[in-house]
Amino acid sequence: MSDWGKGVNNNIGWGQGADNNIGWGSIYDKSYAGETLLGGGGIDPQAQAQITRIQNAGGTIEDANVINEDIKFLKSIGLFANLKYAVDPRAGITQRVDGSDTFASKIFDYSGSDADTASATGSAQPKKGILNGVTSLDFDGVDDSLTDEDTVSFLAGQEMFSVAVYAQDFNGSDFYARMVDKFSPDTDGKAFGRKKENIIVFFQETSVTPFQNVQVMVSATSNEDNLASGFINGLLISQSTFSTDHIGKTIGSARAINSGDNYSKGKFQKNWDFNALPTPSQLTAIHSYIQNQFNITF
Repeated sequence: MSDWGKGVNNNIGWGQGADNNIGWGSIYDKSYAGETLLGGGGIDPQAQAQITRIQNAGGTIEDANVINEDIKFLKSIGLFANLKYAVDPRAGITQRVDGSDTFASKIFDYSGSDADTASATGSAQPKKGILNGVTSLDFDGVDDSLTDEDTVSFLAGQEMFSVAVYAQDFNGSDFYARMVDKFSPDTDGKAFGRKKENIIVFFQETSVTPFQNVQVMVSATSNEDNLASGFINGLLISQSTFSTDHIGKTIGSARAINSGDNYSKGKFQKNWDFNALPTPSQLTAIHSYIQNQFNITF
């Protein structure tokens, strides 16, 4: 067994359950239904709408402040209107409890697109865990994945900005395994994960060695000319032009590359997708916000 999480000082073993001491509904005075958030400024109406939607669908919200603060932050920098997909296991999953373990059969999108991502097969559902003190979904590298072919699509020649937080065990992942990928079975796509011996950020590649089992923030943009720019922990790694559609969403695997799905072993924490490019100041603000939210050490 590898020292999962080594390099991020989380002292958490691979597959350990999510004993995170965060109480259900602890961000509320009494309950999460109709109460006021304990954070400053109250609850944003669109955040409340998402909390209610997830609750009505049977979802478990570990920390509704994630939804509220994310939406308020994105509004404050002028990007919320362009948010098309947003998932974080703290912000809503459908839980399946098996003994002392909790698995996610669905992760809820709180962007307003309602593009929830799921797996109906129990053996293919990721387990709830911890990465660097924050809740994660742990994908086993065997058959775990969450997918939805009907989530928001981005076509070639459209603006796209995406950011994700995860740690990947490249040694335990397939050769073309993605932590975040599109549903469409193209050989390549706007994805984050592994490509042979490299970590891939959209179409940008660099050696996986510094990032083995390490929590990273990855982000990328693709403009109307299909120029893709990839970032790891806020640093530009490279740029290239590559035209492809991004249809649907899969977390934990890459679909139909080399005649089969390629599964990732890793700990997933967050993914946002936007249909607009951020300004330099917006990009800096998002990188800083997410770094602070997940205690990421660059």
